[in-house]
Amino acid sequence: MTPSESKNFPTIETALTSEQVFGRLKKLSKQGKLAGFEHTQCSSHAVVDAHGTPFDYDLRIEHAGNVIEFSMNLRKKLPTIFAVLLIVTVWPGLPLTDAFLLGFGWYERLVSGALETWMWYLPLTVIPIPFVWRSSMKKSQQSAREHAHETIEKIRTVIADGSS
Repeated sequence: MTPSESKNFPTIETALTSEQVFGRLKKLSKQGKLAGFEHTQCSSHAVVDAHGTPFDYDLRIEHAGNVIEFSMNLRKKLPTIFAVLLIVTVWPGLPLTDAFLLGFGWYERLVSGALETWMWYLPLTVIPIPFVWRSSMKKSQQSAREHAHETIEKIRTVIADGSS
């Protein structure tokens, strides 16, 4: 997600100090209502989970002055593993598919000299990769954004609540 997209989140105005804000969020987290809450003592920011499908994001909470701002960052570990698996799984399939299909007489006659398996196999398996990647990233971003908005509303109710 680009920085300009992360600015599309609402802000929350508050008269509470950072200590009070993050104390309330920690309490909400201990009740099991704020997944993945991480905050370092005396820090003006915290991170919570923004669940996406298939990739998760971090929702960063920044308290500056009288305003709480939010931004979202993709967790890079799982997308990296996914990308490597997409690329690595293409090649082992070629010799396996070739060996399997050459067991059929009709295929052996079809490919004898004119057409080899790699000529149709690689385009069939490589061309969809960018489309699968784009679709996965877009779906993840959209579902994480929805979850982030739900989380921000939970935070708004806790911060706006007069009790501590």
